[in-house]
Amino acid sequence: MKKIEKFLIVIMILTVVSILGSFFSNVLLARLYGPAEFGKMAIFNKLVASTFLFFRILVHICVAIWLFVTAREHKTQPWAWFVFGIFFGLIAAVFFYLVRTYDMLRTKSEVGVN
Repeated sequence: MKKIEKFLIVIMILTVVSILGSFFSNVLLARLYGPAEFGKMAIFNKLVASTFLFFRILVHICVAIWLFVTAREHKTQPWAWFVFGIFFGLIAAVFFYLVRTYDMLRTKSEVGVN
């Protein structure tokens, strides 16, 4: 397995954990304290949500750095991909691979025509 595939698997796992974490924390807190007490725990709930938001931001930063390094290796616009990665995270990584695949297919067809 290549480094890039390992990296993408780790990023996908972290994203799933960050998305499901807030849902399961709300379910767990509602079961532990009951609906009335759970309603009073707004501050703690916001703290948990903020923690998962922090991890999601870390994932976005990691994806942006990875896009920057990979784009620089392929001699494309690294700063544009970095900014795109900061704002869109995994969606930017998927889009990057779609663009790279399109470029490779276009290059192969141009080489085959000549």
